[in-house]
Amino acid sequence: MDPSEQEVNDVAAIFERYTQEMRKEFGYLSAWLPTTRIDVGDVGYLDRARFDRHTSLPELGIDAATQPGRTLADLDYASRGSVAVTLEESARGLPGGQDAEVTFSREHGVLFQARKCRTTRIADLQALGRAVLALHREGKWDAAAVVVTEVVHSGPTVILVSNQRGARIGLRAHAAAPLAGALALADAATGLRVVSTQGIGVKIIEPRGLTPLFRVCGIRRRLLGDPDFEHRGEPAATAEHTGEQWYFSTLTYEDLGA
Repeated sequence: MDPSEQEVNDVAAIFERYTQEMRKEFGYLSAWLPTTRIDVGDVGYLDRARFDRHTSLPELGIDAATQPGRTLADLDYASRGSVAVTLEESARGLPGGQDAEVTFSREHGVLFQARKCRTTRIADLQALGRAVLALHREGKWDAAAVVVTEVVHSGPTVILVSNQRGARIGLRAHAAAPLAGALALADAATGLRVVSTQGIGVKIIEPRGLTPLFRVCGIRRRLLGDPDFEHRGEPAATAEHTGEQWYFSTLTYEDLGA
């Protein structure tokens, strides 16, 4: 395998492991790259844990109101037993400064810290389902397309993913008070900078926040002999009981064979 092929495989392994772990922990699909902007009402396709935006509900003539969803507060995740965060006093004597080191004991370990998370979602999924199914009957909605129905908006966020066992990253935090607690890095995101790195595949420090998690809905063909909707997606799924062969529901990557 030449170096370029190995690099492609490494990137694929990173995003597949990241999206799998985040989905298992939080029950949401994950934006990749995590810095990708995703909005409620975006329409596109899921492919190997990636959402590819093509259009939006307004561009298709669908007026779907949104509403605030849940306030998730803070989200904190680290790959079990493989991530260690060490906070130390500043060795350089800078006022309010601290050094931090994150080490990973396995390849593709994930550290995710996000403050002040909240959700936005489609207000009426049943009405949206009727509109999408109508477009499909008119030949204006691809059966493989999905629509983003809920998005998690984060505040200050830090995301790290290792590319090898023994990876480590050194960080310098300039904070008014000593850093402490499970979300210490996200707390310091505004003044956090990288001072050393080894074997880190992804490093994102975003004090303004991201849209790292989301849910989608789409249409599915009913199984023959099974006219009733059977929930196979994540919580808050919906379906249109129209008696036709298609229904509208929450989808996962597994539903689409991704």
